[in-house]
Amino acid sequence: MSMNVNHPVAGARQFVADPPFWGSKTASRTGPAWQKNPGASYGIWVAAILGFTFVGSALVGGLYLLVPRDFLAIVGPIVIPVLAVVFIACVGGWYWYSRSGSKKIVISVANHSLTVNTRPGDVYLFSTAKLGTWGQTGGMTMGTALHLQCGPHRFVLGGRDRRVPAGTRLDAPDVGYGLEMDIDAQLPAAEFEEVLALVGGSRPVSARSALDKPSQAPSGLTRCLLFTNPLLAQEFGAFQYRQRNEFMQSVSRPRLAIDVGPEAIWVVDPNTNTVIASAWPAQVSATPVVFQPRLPFGLFLFGGIASYAVSRFYSTAIGMHVQIPGMQPLTFSCRDSVSGLDKRFSWQGNAPTARERADYEVMGTDWLTLVEKFGLTQYLKTRG
Repeated sequence: MSMNVNHPVAGARQFVADPPFWGSKTASRTGPAWQKNPGASYGIWVAAILGFTFVGSALVGGLYLLVPRDFLAIVGPIVIPVLAVVFIACVGGWYWYSRSGSKKIVISVANHSLTVNTRPGDVYLFSTAKLGTWGQTGGMTMGTALHLQCGPHRFVLGGRDRRVPAGTRLDAPDVGYGLEMDIDAQLPAAEFEEVLALVGGSRPVSARSALDKPSQAPSGLTRCLLFTNPLLAQEFGAFQYRQRNEFMQSVSRPRLAIDVGPEAIWVVDPNTNTVIASAWPAQVSATPVVFQPRLPFGLFLFGGIASYAVSRFYSTAIGMHVQIPGMQPLTFSCRDSVSGLDKRFSWQGNAPTARERADYEVMGTDWLTLVEKFGLTQYLKTRG
């Protein structure tokens, strides 16, 4: 069976999907091995940095020794600014290319099959469709994933922010999260639902249960998971390797959960389901905040302005300060992104700035649920 993807058949429903985050396909293959051997991983990074520094120093020193001083005095003031401009242009060009529309993926659904413009000749039959979670390894919630097969080729479509309803039969494995996800394209939740309806509606009745949307669980609760903020690792000293390693191994496990119901919320321990606090929504006070911790001056002094700017961008995060009766105030942030560089969420207007790091972090799907529940939707700006 063949089909020209550039000229889809009449009646085909087309969806424009985003590619996976830059670097995620490579990280999805190498990430688990690095996590299992943190000591070796750390050693490789140190060796790479030292090697890069040595080679750079050798090149600069060699030029300084071999090139006549008079020539350097004449050419240096010209070459150095030119190299800086070329470097900035290369970084800017790569950033523009990573966000350009040319990387969009066109998905066509028709004739009991799905085709993709980036894989000409491949036809993924609905009879191979399986559902799985996206990003629930360790509890991170990104959405739902649809797995399709064409011979030996697999295509995984992610539905971002599309929660897996209770009772759904999941026949495919989880596809990871962040830079360790293994999806081929992603759609917003609403469009992903359309794809599921087309796929499920075309399958034999006996095979449709995995793609049908089941009824809500009797409790009607939505669980939002809070993880220890990994940026707190920046507060460890340079020689606290063991403590940092233990800390980083713990950040993949949820520390708290907020169960959101129609008329109340509960804060629970996700490991034991012990209720820590409960309240009506009117009793909860949530304030928008931007977490922008103070960075050490030594970072600017020894790393330069580029290193300082990158650290400032990476450390700044949108978040909330939440007061719930019966417990200490909660601070959590969300660093979800659109393309790996563009931050997905921001507050409208001038939200107060906190010169510290949040205690916890949530994924984008849970962030949207909590923003809505705490009545902050009108202040939120979302990209992508």
